[in-house]
Amino acid sequence: MPAVSDVAPPSRRVFQVAFAVFVGSILFSVAGTLLLNAAPRQAAVALGWIATHTGLSLNDLIKGSTWVYMALLPVLTFVLYLPALGWRRSVLFFLWGSVIGATAELVGTQTGFPFGAYAYGDLLGAKILGHVPWFIPPSWYAMALVCYDLARRFRLPTWGTLATGAVLMVLWDVALDPAMSTAFPFWTYEASGAYFGMPLVNWAGWLLTSAVIVWGFDRLLGGLDTEAKGAPLLYAANVLFPVFICLAYGVPLAGLIGLVALAVPFVALRWRGTPQREVMTA
Repeated sequence: MPAVSDVAPPSRRVFQVAFAVFVGSILFSVAGTLLLNAAPRQAAVALGWIATHTGLSLNDLIKGSTWVYMALLPVLTFVLYLPALGWRRSVLFFLWGSVIGATAELVGTQTGFPFGAYAYGDLLGAKILGHVPWFIPPSWYAMALVCYDLARRFRLPTWGTLATGAVLMVLWDVALDPAMSTAFPFWTYEASGAYFGMPLVNWAGWLLTSAVIVWGFDRLLGGLDTEAKGAPLLYAANVLFPVFICLAYGVPLAGLIGLVALAVPFVALRWRGTPQREVMTA
C-alpha cells in the first residue's frame, strides 16, 4: 500500500497560509454574491463606498478574488506534492501539465478542437498569444495531479487509473463550466450547447486532455508512490467554488449536479474500502 505523505515544514506552513487565502477568496466571492442577492440596496451602498475610497468596481472585486483563487491553485498543488516529488520532478510535473493544457487550449480556441468553438473574455487577464489566459494552463497541471493522486487510490490497473483521473477532471467541470460560461461568463461558446449552454463535445476534450496529462505524470515522469493527505480537501474545495457560483447566479440545477459529481469519487473510494485516514485527513 502506498505511503501517505504529509506536507513537511516549512512547506506545511506555506500550504496552510496559501490554503487559508485560497478558501478566503472563495468565501469572499460567495459572501459578496449572497449579499448582492439578499440585500441589493445595502450592497449598492457598500459598493459605492468601496468605489469612492479605493476606486474598485464590482467587476474589479470579482476579478481580484478569482485571480487570487486561480493563482493559488497551482501553488497549493506544487507545495502539497513537493515532499514526495522533490524540486526537479515537481518542476517537470508542472511544466508537463501546463504545456499540455496550454497546447490544448490554444488549439481549442483557434480551431474548436477538442472542446468545441469557444473564446475567453477579458476577466481572467492577459492571454497567451491573445487567446488563452495565463492562469488556465497551470490549473490543468494542478487539478490533473490531484485527480491522478485520487485515481491511484482505487488500486486499478494502469489504464484504469489514467481513465479514472481523466473522469475526475470531468466531474470537476460538471459545475465549473456552467459557473464560468453561463452564471458568470469568463468564457463563451460560439453556439449554445445542451448542458447549460456548453456543447457536450467539451467533455470529450476534457477527457482527452486530462488523459494525456495524467499519462505523462504516470508513464513519462515516474508517477507517485505516496498519497498526499491534503489532496481530497483541495479537490473538494476546488469543486465547491463553481458549485456555489452556480447556486448563487441562477443555475441551481448545475450546482446540485455538481454536488452529486463531487460526492461520486468519495463514495466510490469508501465503497472500495480505502481507509478513511488515508483519504480524508487534511
